[in-house]
Amino acid sequence: MRVAIDCHMVAQPSSGDAGNARYAASLARAMAEMGSASDHVTALVARPEAWDEVGRISSAPVPANDLWRVARGAGVRLSALDADLASFTYVAPARPPCPVMLAVHDATFITDPDWLGRRARAMLRSLVPRSARAAGMVLTLSETARADVGTALGLDPGRVRVVSPFPSAEFRPLDGAEERVQGRFGLRRYVLAVGDVGPRKNLPALGAALDELDDPDLELALVGRPGPRGDDIAARSGGRWLGHVTDRELADLYRAAAVTAYPSLYEGFGLPLLEAMACGSPVVASRRGALPEVAGDAAILTEPAPGAIAEGLRAALEPATADRLRAAGPGRAARHTAEGMGAAAWAAARAAVS
Repeated sequence: MRVAIDCHMVAQPSSGDAGNARYAASLARAMAEMGSASDHVTALVARPEAWDEVGRISSAPVPANDLWRVARGAGVRLSALDADLASFTYVAPARPPCPVMLAVHDATFITDPDWLGRRARAMLRSLVPRSARAAGMVLTLSETARADVGTALGLDPGRVRVVSPFPSAEFRPLDGAEERVQGRFGLRRYVLAVGDVGPRKNLPALGAALDELDDPDLELALVGRPGPRGDDIAARSGGRWLGHVTDRELADLYRAAAVTAYPSLYEGFGLPLLEAMACGSPVVASRRGALPEVAGDAAILTEPAPGAIAEGLRAALEPATADRLRAAGPGRAARHTAEGMGAAAWAAARAAVS
């Protein structure tokens, strides 16, 4: 089977869609690794630097402009590749030349539209339901998201499959992170938050929680792709905006953090949570969406309110609890592998064309 995976978001320089891009790149690598001798995977990329991020598998160019790519560019490329199946994220071409597998990470554009900007909200609400109804298979990242997306879009449960991501090999315990983080970022004792700065991430509540702790030696460090609101959100949350970092730097930031906090109001999976656990960071996460499903008992789960977050952070900072979480995280994260993702994706792909 010839499968083409839309990875146009990979290596984009602007803010937003970082999680979607990481998922698409992981999907391409996992399917390439787990395919049979007669299977072929091609990543559709918009930028030359994306080639390294998708693992140097076969790639083909598509336009970076979303409208042109979806309206014509992707379809032309799929025809040239003679693809048997194409995988897209959220939105697929209206008349693709082959069956489509559509990844929908969550349904918050329907259930909680105020978390999105006006343009993104309008585009997703108008285009995703059409793409999902036409897709041969819809992929979600967790059982929680599978139920939520299926309900919100009115999908047959048999047409929705869970294909979870995995932490890349960079994210693992490694000695010496404290010294490297201090030298690179000047950080000593800090709570780390990773992701975009949208309202769903609940960063003001995290800032308020740190205020309640009243620990002057504990700093809040925020990591994410650069965006116009990064410094503003960091200032309002009482934190320091580090912006975009490399995976190697991010892994060290997880390893050296006193706590990684993920107080999101909803996540369809929560890849930063998985990466933090893989690195052995103590994690405090909200009891919302798929975060309990991913974390299990390897993180402290709280309500996403400042007082509850503060109590979770206080518990995670206790040496005995921190040691337990550092020991439990890598084992929990190891449940998610490239082999598992690839096998689930190929099963979904074959079902989509059957």
